[in-house]
Amino acid sequence: MTGIIDRFEWPWLLLLAVALVPAVWWDWLRRRRRAALRISSTEDLSAMSGRALSVRARVLLPILRSLAVLLIVLSIARPQRADELTQVSTEGVALELVLDRSSSMAQRDLMDANSRAWTRLDAVRNVVRGFVMGDGDQLPGRRGDLVGLTVFARYPDTICPLTRDHEHLIRAMRDVEVPTVRLEDGTAIGDALLLGVERIRNIGRRFGDEDDFQIQSRAIILLTDGEQNAGDHSPLEAAEAARALGIKVYAIGAAPTHHVVDTGLFGTRREPVMVDERTLKRIAEMTGGRYFRATDAASLADVYAAIDRLERSKIDEQRYYLYDELAYQGLTIGRVTLPPPLLVALIVLGLEALLANTWLRRVP
Repeated sequence: MTGIIDRFEWPWLLLLAVALVPAVWWDWLRRRRRAALRISSTEDLSAMSGRALSVRARVLLPILRSLAVLLIVLSIARPQRADELTQVSTEGVALELVLDRSSSMAQRDLMDANSRAWTRLDAVRNVVRGFVMGDGDQLPGRRGDLVGLTVFARYPDTICPLTRDHEHLIRAMRDVEVPTVRLEDGTAIGDALLLGVERIRNIGRRFGDEDDFQIQSRAIILLTDGEQNAGDHSPLEAAEAARALGIKVYAIGAAPTHHVVDTGLFGTRREPVMVDERTLKRIAEMTGGRYFRATDAASLADVYAAIDRLERSKIDEQRYYLYDELAYQGLTIGRVTLPPPLLVALIVLGLEALLANTWLRRVP
């Protein structure tokens, strides 16, 4: 409900009140001035009339009639209250997020703008949350889009299927951790990418018949900080499957160029971080996507902002209004429900007629 009364269907009829209410008072005053009895002296009668409560209360009659007229005029002007209905039709993007969660993602070497070090996994969590939900700055969020989450180390696993319930996806991502068992560690890029392709391939079965959502494009955002060392399928085999199905792959290498290694007695040394950029670039080229390199938290946010601009949805929002006629319906204000104006008008007219013929009756 947008208000107590949102509009009048025929507001010009309210002008009738300007003419009718003065007419009620003019008629009452005219009757009051009219002589009714011819007598030689009215002194005693005047004194009695001045003291009689019923005489003084006769002013209630024009008040009641004026109120009834106002309510009737209000009713025939058709006061209405609007209930807004919104229908959103989306030509959206199906986005599968394929994220590396191998043990190297626990490295605390991605710096933010305040020179604070984040683990690679935590930095990715923060940026993906802003990418999906919006960060109030450069990321508006993926409203209306289907977004799914697949993570991988030695084995890939779908954490959240493609959904428009983005809060559920973010909660699921919050629970993602690096492997605690050595046998589960590794980097199976090809298997993970192939699982992401399979998840997108099956969305037609779930969302193909929905009138309010049409799939505009399909894309995978693949993020890793290393190179393949596990799995049954090569990354390029998975890229070939994505290309065959028209799925773009945006590949991200998320790691600094070097990291510091503690050598014990010999102090520390800087070692290059091995990201298989050649393969990631090839995957992007094969599928019509792009490759990005993020070396800190700020550049990672810039990467997702760039992808966000490349894959945008078309959202068509239509608003409908259902109007309730308030002239013959009760009006609820808070916890109080008022009777319909027409009913109140009839009650007021009945009360006026009753008083005019009983307690407030004039003779003649």
